[in-house]
Amino acid sequence: MPFENGPGLLSEIRAAIINGNSASIVALINNALKEGIAPKEVFDTLASGVITMGEKLSNKEAFLPELVVSFETFKIGASIVEPKLKTTSFNEIKRKIVIGTVEGDIHNIGKNLVKTMFEVSGFEVHDVGVDVPPQKFVDKAFEIDADIIGCSTLVSPGLIALRKTVELVRRMRGENTKIIIGGYTTSQALANELGVTYCKDAYDAILKVNSLIKK
Repeated sequence: MPFENGPGLLSEIRAAIINGNSASIVALINNALKEGIAPKEVFDTLASGVITMGEKLSNKEAFLPELVVSFETFKIGASIVEPKLKTTSFNEIKRKIVIGTVEGDIHNIGKNLVKTMFEVSGFEVHDVGVDVPPQKFVDKAFEIDADIIGCSTLVSPGLIALRKTVELVRRMRGENTKIIIGGYTTSQALANELGVTYCKDAYDAILKVNSLIKK
């Protein structure tokens, strides 16, 4: 991804994402494309801004509403760049991840933040939604041949479904299936017990999953 103090327009685009400046992002991107900057490089700059905000949130240097505004600005910018990416030739193998909120829990804000963070980091994300029964996680994982399964829950009753989901995934897809968990009621202690990976927030999820993939 471009460096923070990268050339001209890319640096301005990145700053616009970090500051949530949706009013200027369209003009900045159009100018960058007119100057011949590759769509992939522009998209990577957009993603870099979002990931920086995720890191700031993780380090308590920013607040959730600021990250949400950055995401919204990113989406505006991505809507301009993505059609051009489809006509650009570059080969990348995208890792596939299934993500959802477990059965008995309908919260989706945290899940959606993690989903966006994975998307801007180059993952192919399949969001199965909220209140998801264990079998649906398994079925989608088989359907797309997922590399990672991510389960979220913010409420205590959801922990029962979380355990059942992990157990079913292990039974149906094998002990080596990579599973991440997150949400208010989850913890490192629970992850240790279940033999899965705990992610405290969206930025931590990216770090942990990248580490899992390298193993």
